[in-house]
Amino acid sequence: MNRKAAGIVFMIGVGMTALAGTASAQNSPASAALDTSLRGAVESKDVPGVVALVIDRERVLYQSAFGVADVATGRPLTADALFRIASMTKPVTSVALMQLIEQGRLGLDDPAEKYLPELAGLKVFESFDATTGAHVLRPASRPATVKHFLTHTSGLAYPFTSAIWRDFKPRAGEKYPFGGPLLFDPGERWHYSTSTDVVGRLVEVVSGQKLEDYFRQHIFAPLKMDDTSYNVPRERGRASSPNNSAPASAWTAPSNCRRRSPGSPARRRAAVAASPRPPMTTGASCA
Repeated sequence: MNRKAAGIVFMIGVGMTALAGTASAQNSPASAALDTSLRGAVESKDVPGVVALVIDRERVLYQSAFGVADVATGRPLTADALFRIASMTKPVTSVALMQLIEQGRLGLDDPAEKYLPELAGLKVFESFDATTGAHVLRPASRPATVKHFLTHTSGLAYPFTSAIWRDFKPRAGEKYPFGGPLLFDPGERWHYSTSTDVVGRLVEVVSGQKLEDYFRQHIFAPLKMDDTSYNVPRERGRASSPNNSAPASAWTAPSNCRRRSPGSPARRRAAVAASPRPPMTTGASCA
């Protein structure tokens, strides 16, 4: 998060504190001050647009939108706009797996290869020469468990969090279903990675459902998160593209699409595993 975005979040946090004890929050001085601050952030071009929603367990305290949803067209941003949530799909995926763990359908300490045979015999980098790309691999000292993948301690990485993964070129015949060899033995330390890809695949295998179907039935529907999905419904039109990125229609994957490479940019943006899918979007509305 850059400083400007962090400043906006701070402003909203201060506004939340001021609004919390106000009887008529939406028309209060605190609400007007928050309007002024957020509108000012757009006018000074700190951000193209912003939607803010403040609630407590009883009511909406504040809700407003400023700026544009699409820089290229100038389409106004509205309070019910859809946004890509990027790596916020990770906690959703982890909640899904924890539900299955609560049901006793798998255990935190189970070796993940029990459910995903492709994880058997994982290899770890013994050495890597950044100049030549020459590398030596060795067997992992222990199997990676379900917990390791839930907590990003599996040894996996991303090309943008590891120079080794960025520069690594597999030899002919080498296959790495989740991106590459391990940087370290499972459980040694934390490293932000494609581990949640494995978590998503575990959800699919254990539940027998596609990940999006599981999310919809067991998480989104019970919570009335009707505007959260991998695919933008046609009736909702285009999602917001504040950074002049591709329109929402470009994010909708065909039903027969094939698996993307785990290291591809689209895969990294989606930040969830299993079958390929576009970045998840969510609405700025509440139930």
